[in-house]
Amino acid sequence: MDRRTALHRIGILMGGTLSASTIAGVLGGCTSGSGTGDIPFKARTLTQGRDELVATLSELIIPETDTPGARAALVHEFIDNMLTDWYDEPEVEEFLAGLTDVERRAQERGAQSFTDLDMDIQVEILTQMEAEAEAWSENGETETPPFFRTIKSLTLFGYYTSEVGATQELRVNPMGIYRADIPFDEIGRAWA
Repeated sequence: MDRRTALHRIGILMGGTLSASTIAGVLGGCTSGSGTGDIPFKARTLTQGRDELVATLSELIIPETDTPGARAALVHEFIDNMLTDWYDEPEVEEFLAGLTDVERRAQERGAQSFTDLDMDIQVEILTQMEAEAEAWSENGETETPPFFRTIKSLTLFGYYTSEVGATQELRVNPMGIYRADIPFDEIGRAWA
């Protein structure tokens, strides 16, 4: 699957709510530093705690089942690369403010951090955030989308454009062989 097809399918899945920065990053080919020689990945925009928070959030959005989840696909690294290389400063600040809001919601539940909560409570918080994002889109708002919509779209893009997502989650259906001269009676009608 090429990037254009993946972009088209995910765009349809997300209902066309993707920012120009996200589209530019995917088309530009953000890559992760992990697994490339001896150079380990080092987050550039997300601090250590926030990098783990993004990894946890993305894993809750696409959990490991019979196929690897978002954490195994290194989606948190993809998101850090997107924030660093493709997002404008106001977009980065909005994203980081969204992470702060997630931590605030966790602290209201008595935890030090979102990552300290039980998985059931984490899912409950994300479900609440998703409901807020749906209410936002139903009202026809034109301002900046809610944080949940942004992290969900980045998670989907990062996962389905990764090797793990593209080869283990999606079905690979390569094109058949090229046959330039096919008898018309085999196909029955012309194709445009």
